Amino acid sequence: LDTTSEYGGAALFRDGECLSEERSQSAEGYSVTLFQMVDRLTEAAGAKGTTPVRGLADIDLYAVANGPGSFTGIRVGLAAAQAWAKAFGRPAFGVSVLEAMVDEAQPQTDLAVPILDARRSELYRGVFRRSATEDRALVPEGDGELLTPKALANSLVDLLRSSVSITCVVRDHDRLAASLRESLPPQVQWQSISGPLLAAIARKALAAFGQGKTPSPAELDACYIRRTDAELHWKE
Repeated sequence: LDTTSEYGGAALFRDGECLSEERSQSAEGYSVTLFQMVDRLTEAAGAKGTTPVRGLADIDLYAVANGPGSFTGIRVGLAAAQAWAKAFGRPAFGVSVLEAMVDEAQPQTDLAVPILDARRSELYRGVFRRSATEDRALVPEGDGELLTPKALANSLVDLLRSSVSITCVVRDHDRLAASLRESLPPQVQWQSISGPLLAAIARKALAAFGQGKTPSPAELDACYIRRTDAELHWKE
């Protein structure tokens, strides 16, 4: 599930094969459309493969984008995944949108920097560094930051001083993130990804499951990065 933005949706996978996919196409909130999408997913996948999918009870693993993005959308997706996973005794994985972007792009540089419009003329930025392990995976350094375009551009210049190669990863619909490119040094590589991140979210969760991780629904947590308005306006 990805309910963090209007460019999300839901999909059903068997191992790496997508059995059915529903992209968000409605102005209605996910609190209305998500359950309709999931009903259509299970119906479409029901006749595929040797093991039919009759409903949510046949799902072995739930994976949900946990942010950053729309606060309301994140909460809807997490609540749904938690409820279904708890009801059917299944593990539930939260996957960062920034992590899914890097997984989808598969950049080959030392650093990957996913950038995402955070509204209010600000951007979410993650930093993923190439590990020294055998698999040379890109490992996140923290959950991410909320920065102005100018501060983000300056941070990339600072990273370049460490003599590392950098790829910025953005989504092709993201105009604010794309506008940053003009202010960056030519050494910074650029990669734009299209479509929903559902396959990447599924891959990350399935890989973690294959490593023996089985988080309970109660462990699902949001990755807002930006503080909610309620927190910002809280008074003692």
